[in-house]
Amino acid sequence: MKNKKVSIIIPVFKEYNIDRFVAVLQRKVKNCNVEIVVVDGDNSGSTVSRLEKYDLKTITNEKGRGTQLKKGAEHSTGDILLFLHADTELPDNFFYTVTDTCDKISSCGAFSLKIDSGKHLYRIIEFFTNLRAKYLQMPFGDQAIFVERETYFKSGGFSEIPIFEDVDLVEKLKKYGVKIHTLEEKITTSPRRWEDEGIFRATIRNWYLQILYFVFKIDPHYLKKFYRSQK
Repeated sequence: MKNKKVSIIIPVFKEYNIDRFVAVLQRKVKNCNVEIVVVDGDNSGSTVSRLEKYDLKTITNEKGRGTQLKKGAEHSTGDILLFLHADTELPDNFFYTVTDTCDKISSCGAFSLKIDSGKHLYRIIEFFTNLRAKYLQMPFGDQAIFVERETYFKSGGFSEIPIFEDVDLVEKLKKYGVKIHTLEEKITTSPRRWEDEGIFRATIRNWYLQILYFVFKIDPHYLKKFYRSQK
């Protein structure tokens, strides 16, 4: 599997830090069989217009993470699809970790989560996130979910929903019979989405929405109104 191509699919919308993010990512993929696909949710291309100097594929599409990820997958050519948020950094050895996992363990997986902050409350968030991913096979999108191309499309792929698109995909994969393996290797994500709103408030809000979605099966289009605006 080491000779297989990995497509890294990144949804963005007015992403102010995209230059640094892509520069770091391109150093990590050097000498690896990787394509980078950036899907801009701003039809004017306000983010991808800044990436012309980089060797990657860019797409403009209507806003919505599920919609953008679905479009990116459709335009990708890799044997393995890796879905990455633009505030998350992959480990240096991610390519061989991902290809080895798909070759030897499962056709789908995700990384353990590390939040780039020294605040103790983030250690609690990390603990419960990684516990859920490992024992319930329920990683979220900020853990860089990856899946073999054939498995992704046969399971149904991403739905065009405004939130919980990652949960929806994972549920489809599990129904398809795929074991979702959570790696010990960690990705590092920015704490900005918690700190924009306040750690406590954002965490409680996220748990509340998860209960509404998982337990009461509330439509994610309705739940979107309680979620933060994507920046």
